[in-house]
Amino acid sequence: MKKAYNQTWIDHLHIQQIAEAWREKKLLTEEQAANVEKAFPQQFYRPGIFVKIGLFIFTLIACSFASGLVSLFLLASGSDESISAVSLFCMAGFVFFLEYLIKTKRLYHSGVDNALLYSAMAASVIPFFSLFDNLDVWQYCIILFAISLVATLRYADLLTAAGSFVLLMTVLANIMMKFPLGKALLPFAVMILSAAIYLYVKKNKSIFYHDCRKLVEVLSLATFYLGGNYLVVREGNALLSDIMLPFAPQIPFAPLFYFFTIGIPVIYIFFGLRKKDRVLFIIGLLSFAFSIFTYRYYFAILTVAQGLAVSGMLMITLAVSLIKYLHTPKHGLSDEQEGKRNLPNLEAILVAQHLGQTPQETGSVEFGGGNFGGGGAGEAY
Repeated sequence: MKKAYNQTWIDHLHIQQIAEAWREKKLLTEEQAANVEKAFPQQFYRPGIFVKIGLFIFTLIACSFASGLVSLFLLASGSDESISAVSLFCMAGFVFFLEYLIKTKRLYHSGVDNALLYSAMAASVIPFFSLFDNLDVWQYCIILFAISLVATLRYADLLTAAGSFVLLMTVLANIMMKFPLGKALLPFAVMILSAAIYLYVKKNKSIFYHDCRKLVEVLSLATFYLGGNYLVVREGNALLSDIMLPFAPQIPFAPLFYFFTIGIPVIYIFFGLRKKDRVLFIIGLLSFAFSIFTYRYYFAILTVAQGLAVSGMLMITLAVSLIKYLHTPKHGLSDEQEGKRNLPNLEAILVAQHLGQTPQETGSVEFGGGNFGGGGAGEAY
């Protein structure tokens, strides 16, 4: 699908963000960062966070006011057909102004375009709920998923990307819970769908969808783990079966979910370190912590105070040991702060490859060669 924003400017913005990060870490001088900005110009309007929030709220109010004004003139009656027609008219107007402002005012997730997008999406779903009031939940979710997916593909909005993921999971859960066997297989279905989504989005290397890809990766990794977590499956099974007890009854295949609860975080951490994938590594640490909570929920050997004291001592001991062990980089890992790394040929790389000047120093590192996040800042993490 054709993208709404200028792809070249997005690529340049991504390069500028990398250069700014390097400048803050003292890997680039002020002059080098300025040269990068000149070599890769972009003209998007991107206000600060507080201005963006203000513009977003103001645009939502304006859209609501416009919808009410249009309703006064065009809404002849309170019938579903009239409401649907007015909603579609408002949707067309919101989309028109959204596309117009992106092209003329060079908006890029500035608050105004986000609010117009959400307003257009809200107006587009009203006819489905007005005219088709007897559909199942999964059918409504499919309609919403289609709208959200189209919005994500064209505008690369984070909220629509997250919404698409949640809606797809809701469709799966709602369909499977209609059958007794489906309830039993729901955890495995969630894990399979999460793995499929993760592998699919991982293949997308477009800078346009960079943030959306990272967000969906986090969501898919989290749902894959939660789908196999013993506590979630056991308590969720009791909730679906309307069993109200202090502790839910034992579930089938309990040893398998024990294995998932411990094994998945270990796999996340292992491959996160091996592939230097920050998202995978952090999700692995968080899921490992939740696995410990899962064990303690059913097998509380120590009191809360004792558990905190023991875990704190273990974490401090482990942290100190790893810092000492990784003081000399091993296996591509290091405890050294990223901002303190010595890259003497970085200036030569930028000059030679992007600024068209003769480098003063040569080396074996290439621009973009970093293997932890793709920033090109080195090989160690």
